[in-house]
Amino acid sequence: MKMSIVKPFVLTPRMEEILKAIHFYRFMTAQDVTRLFYSPSSLRHVREILAPLAGGADFKPNQYLYRFQLPHITTGNRERIYTLGHRGREFLVQDVGLTVDWWFRPFKIKHLTYGQIIHDLVLTRFCVAAAAWAAKQPAFKLVQTRTCYELAKMGKVVPDAWLLFERLKGSVHETYFPVLLEIDRGMEHQNKFKQHLRSRLEFVKKGGAYSKMFGQEAVMIAYVTTSETARYRETRVRAMRTWASEVLKELGKTNWSPIFRFASVVFDDLYSSPIFDEPVWFRSDSSSPVTLFTP
Repeated sequence: MKMSIVKPFVLTPRMEEILKAIHFYRFMTAQDVTRLFYSPSSLRHVREILAPLAGGADFKPNQYLYRFQLPHITTGNRERIYTLGHRGREFLVQDVGLTVDWWFRPFKIKHLTYGQIIHDLVLTRFCVAAAAWAAKQPAFKLVQTRTCYELAKMGKVVPDAWLLFERLKGSVHETYFPVLLEIDRGMEHQNKFKQHLRSRLEFVKKGGAYSKMFGQEAVMIAYVTTSETARYRETRVRAMRTWASEVLKELGKTNWSPIFRFASVVFDDLYSSPIFDEPVWFRSDSSSPVTLFTP
């Protein structure tokens, strides 16, 4: 009787890129990987690439990627989430030479909540959408993206992300637009949210921790809220704007209003959202929408 021969699993250069991206973003869906590396029509192909990296099943330990379903109260075909597995961590350290001090431990899966994962996925999706958008713009480049996973090692105030956009005039640098990103899930009530605002204002004051961390004085503090209902998202944006205005007045910094932006997004629609192109953002001192990059 012939013995079947199992061929060794060889990672392609694209698989290596995907592992590095998932190491950077921590949690990604097949949609996120597709938008980062392929055209939107390649979703099925991307799933075929990701499946063997996760051992072809959910909750399988010691793989390049660990795959699990989005936890929720409803049933059905829930979206799969990919994060770095133990074998993936070993590959990035030993074969690629990266310093990797985090990978997903399967025993933690029982502690994950829907809210936690959606927060992390909205963060990933916003950053990937920014990269995909900038790649198509002749007048903009996304120069740098830094996430809270890295920034947590550097200071007490930890934004969800910091994105540095560069605007070009022809092929020549014109100006930078640094965006300090905060993902809002509506979990902070008025007093706690106001304290959050105060800590950000203290962080970005001239010559403070912000400029030392990022090498920039300019900043746009962008709050993105997400929820399943449109009414809640609209109400939340109005509340955040009001609280920001009150904090700025209390601190005697009403002239700082232009550094704030507030917007709402739908997680499933974020890649088709005009969040980087159209006036869908609000300042704290005006009910007229503006673009993210409006001075």
